[in-house]
Amino acid sequence: MPLKTFCSALENKVAAVSFMGVDGSYGILPGHAPLVTAMAHAGAVQITETSGEKVAMFASDGFAQVQNNLLTMVCEAGEMAQEIDLERVKQAEARAREKLANLDKASIEFLQAEASLEKALLRDLLARRSGGAG
Repeated sequence: MPLKTFCSALENKVAAVSFMGVDGSYGILPGHAPLVTAMAHAGAVQITETSGEKVAMFASDGFAQVQNNLLTMVCEAGEMAQEIDLERVKQAEARAREKLANLDKASIEFLQAEASLEKALLRDLLARRSGGAG
């Protein structure tokens, strides 16, 4: 029985899903033992369709749960790589770089801007690899 996955961006049966948790890399296959884990602050989710085709998804700040052959990911942000708007990503990158240039490196705001830049760069990379929109 194929693994079923659900998120705002995807709800279908897949062969495998891999992603970074805060404590390491996870590879989820059909029949995986029950699991709850926090996901890394921003990362790529690699999905292998039942056809064998591999697709990528951007996800950040969330949790993943496997129970009864169902993978549920609850994330602050999630979008399929081919649907990422490159123009919007470039705008987010520019805003983050501007903030970084004007903040004290020891401030919370600097760390937040740095995280925003990291997310924008990762989204850009995923979109370009997948032929994203824009």
